[in-house]
Amino acid sequence: MSKQTGKTISKVLAYILVLLVFIGVFGLIAKFTDGFTSDFKTFYVSVDGKDVMSSSDGFVVTNSQPLQVDVHYTFSVVNKDENKGYSVKIVPNKIEGENFEYVVDNEICNYFELTDLSGGFSIEKGETSFSVKPKGETLTDVLSAVYGKPVSDCTGLGYNDMFTIVVTSFNGEATVKLNFALSRNVTGITLDKEVIEF
Repeated sequence: MSKQTGKTISKVLAYILVLLVFIGVFGLIAKFTDGFTSDFKTFYVSVDGKDVMSSSDGFVVTNSQPLQVDVHYTFSVVNKDENKGYSVKIVPNKIEGENFEYVVDNEICNYFELTDLSGGFSIEKGETSFSVKPKGETLTDVLSAVYGKPVSDCTGLGYNDMFTIVVTSFNGEATVKLNFALSRNVTGITLDKEVIEF
């Protein structure tokens, strides 16, 4: 093999290496800008191996299956001082048409008027992760824990993604929102005899 052929192969390999680095950097920027739809994220969370840069929904939480969340700072590998903590708060996810009322101490209360539902959940925080599970099995149990007193029966009042976990970076400059619901048991099935065919 001639020296010229060796130089050509070296140049081709160098170009391929530069191209791969460019593709890698491009991919990282796409990931941390949510597909180029937002500013570069330096704070994000992971749930079940899925990275969440700004918000995600569809999660279901039970006592037997708490929501496990890992908290990440993009540059914590380079700068160990960057991982300085985070805060967690649970609030109502206000979806139009889903608000409801219930009674506490003979007073009618409105779900969307609540500003903090964290008292209705057990939140176990670690340095870089946390878990969330309800205090009790039902929406009534959760609201009773929030108020610290009995709440009227709320059976059938829950809806998908009715709670939002707001995870905030140590400096308050970045937040990630995770929408979730409690597991709802099926209480019965009604069949329409007119449409059953064999």
